[in-house]
Amino acid sequence: MTSTFKPFLSDDAGVLAGLEQRAKRVMNLTTKVRNALSEPERHHVLAAAYHEDTLVITTDSAAWTAQIRFAQDELRKQLAAAGEKTFIHLKVRVGNARELG
Repeated sequence: MTSTFKPFLSDDAGVLAGLEQRAKRVMNLTTKVRNALSEPERHHVLAAAYHEDTLVITTDSAAWTAQIRFAQDELRKQLAAAGEKTFIHLKVRVGNARELG
C-alpha cells in the first residue's frame, strides 16, 4: 500500500472507515423502516437516513410517497419501539436505485 492511501484506509478513524460506518447505519435504518411499513410500501423503500430531526426516505417511485407519508405515525411508533430516535419531520423523496448502488 502506498503512503498516499494510508490515511484513507487506516483503522484509526480513516475516511473509508467513517464511510463504512455511515453506510452500515443507513442499511440498518433502511431495514427497520421497511420492517415498520406494510405491504407493498416496504418493497419500494430504497434507503432511509436521518438528517438532524428529519427522517428522509427514498422510494423508487412517486406513487409510493403519499402512502408512506400517510403511515408516518405508525412508522414513528415502530421505529421508536426498535430503538431508533424519534423524528420530528418526514421527507419522502424519489430516487434512482442505480444511484444508490
